[in-house]
Amino acid sequence: MTSPHLSERAQQEAAESTSLLPVAQATHLRGCSLCQSRVATYRHLLTAVAHQAHPTFSFDLSASVLAQLPRAKPGFSWVLAGVATLVLGVVISFLALFGGLLTPIFHSMTTGLGAGLLTVAGLFVAGQCLELLTQHRRQMRQLAFS
Repeated sequence: MTSPHLSERAQQEAAESTSLLPVAQATHLRGCSLCQSRVATYRHLLTAVAHQAHPTFSFDLSASVLAQLPRAKPGFSWVLAGVATLVLGVVISFLALFGGLLTPIFHSMTTGLGAGLLTVAGLFVAGQCLELLTQHRRQMRQLAFS
């Protein structure tokens, strides 16, 4: 044999399928008993691996991972509840004192009272959005595995 033996990669490709080899290497393989025995060993190895049972864990992997995640504690935002109660109290007091005058106030929003109501409502909505954003960021940090 004047041609060099097949490389490990070429032997593995031949074990999978001889049609993957270039013509020169396929010709060498037909005439070289050493390369044929190595390819046969790789074929035997590939067959054994294909028939091997899939590995199983002796423990519950899902339960193990879930046990390490931080527990979600159902918390109630007392600060937000306090602000909401305060704002609701102001609105109810305002309605009780000036209930009949609301229609003209809302018709002319340029008055200070109408602008004040819009400011309070805007601050309340902004507070809610800020709370949601803070909660979202906290949850994303918990999911970021570093």
